[in-house]
Amino acid sequence: MSEEYEEEYYEEEQTTDLPAGVLERIAKHAERLKKPKDEIRTAFLNYIRSVHGCDDWQSEDADLLEDWAEQMVVELRNTGGGGGMAGSVAFVGCFVGVDPSRRDRRGGLVKRAKREFTLDPGKAVGQGIAGHYTKSGDTWVLNRAGGTDKTDISVDEVPPNSFIADGERICLVTKAGKPKAMSMMGRNYYFLGAPEDEFTHDGAIQLWRLDMQGEDADAPVLLGEPCRIQARPPNENAPEGFKDVLSTSLGIRDKIQYTDEFVDAEMRPLLKPFRFWLDTELHGHSTRLDELVEAYEAGSRTFTINGEQGRSGPIVFVKGTVNRLSSEARESEYDEDKRSYSLSLTSSALQSIHGSSDTSEVMCWLGSACNDLTNPFSARGVEDELIDYAEKSTVLVCGRIAVKRKDGKDIPNLKVMGVFADPRRIRRRQTGGDTGRGQFN
Repeated sequence: MSEEYEEEYYEEEQTTDLPAGVLERIAKHAERLKKPKDEIRTAFLNYIRSVHGCDDWQSEDADLLEDWAEQMVVELRNTGGGGGMAGSVAFVGCFVGVDPSRRDRRGGLVKRAKREFTLDPGKAVGQGIAGHYTKSGDTWVLNRAGGTDKTDISVDEVPPNSFIADGERICLVTKAGKPKAMSMMGRNYYFLGAPEDEFTHDGAIQLWRLDMQGEDADAPVLLGEPCRIQARPPNENAPEGFKDVLSTSLGIRDKIQYTDEFVDAEMRPLLKPFRFWLDTELHGHSTRLDELVEAYEAGSRTFTINGEQGRSGPIVFVKGTVNRLSSEARESEYDEDKRSYSLSLTSSALQSIHGSSDTSEVMCWLGSACNDLTNPFSARGVEDELIDYAEKSTVLVCGRIAVKRKDGKDIPNLKVMGVFADPRRIRRRQTGGDTGRGQFN
């Protein structure tokens, strides 16, 4: 939804309700976006005021109001209210998790600008890699590809978002030659799906990293809920490690459309997470708790950072019974907000192999992002009621496998991106009790 229409500058004074046709469209759109009807109603009133100059809807004919409502719904559904990214297409599927950490998406651009400007200042500016600030009298001038722009920034001040290269002050520039921020934080959101026009094709569904930046990097999402998003597929010449990254435009958090209408009615039950996440014929990310070590050996990759070699396990979906859980935060030096949470999963297969030993359960470690953005310790019930679950609940976990060696045995654990709980497969947690780990001592 466009920020222009979300701004709550319209205060409705009328008491008579909108025409039935308008209310019907508002209700359906609210259901599609999982937003309150009052919020969509306010967006509609702001829309007709901004676009059509209508301050008094009661003075307009009902059929005209219905056409305006149709315009808004279609516009928001197809283009997200404007500002779409060039080359973007509709992807459908569902969110399955969030990355634990945000990272600066422009750090590499800053390094490149410094390097290229140091090697050849004229070429770096001429190719639009950097802008070069120079002094002209009492103010700074920005030299960029295609021209020079005077600024009103005093030479006694540091130009915003500028940095030093070879003793000179430079900046990143947009394609239009305007200075842009040298930092933009982003987070990967994990999305299981495919382009909408390929969703039912064999082999089309895969696990994508959805690159969400700025305020979108802290957007709450509904895991397992079918939805439609707009994203730009990776370039066919993208490096091997980035062929699963989807680019997004800023503001995508308000343009996620929660709907299952992208498949026929008879196929919609297949989108339920306990089917969709675990279907080995649709994708290769589902595995069993008792096969995590084998999945790690088959799917892990090695990498080198600063001359040191590491190993990263694959991201998988598993089903398990909650053996223990701790929904209260504990301090963690590894988390971006210094908070972590945990739960452990087990299964009859795992217990039949390992009995009651430590290896009869798999520890799952959750970071602050997973906790804050996805409600991992709750199931979503009727009318979006959040129901906290207790031990012996059956849940799905999306996580990256890690393995440690102890007493000659490989012991797997999961670094969790997301947890999905079905209200019909959980045991309700009793409120008011101790949810900390100490209760199990």
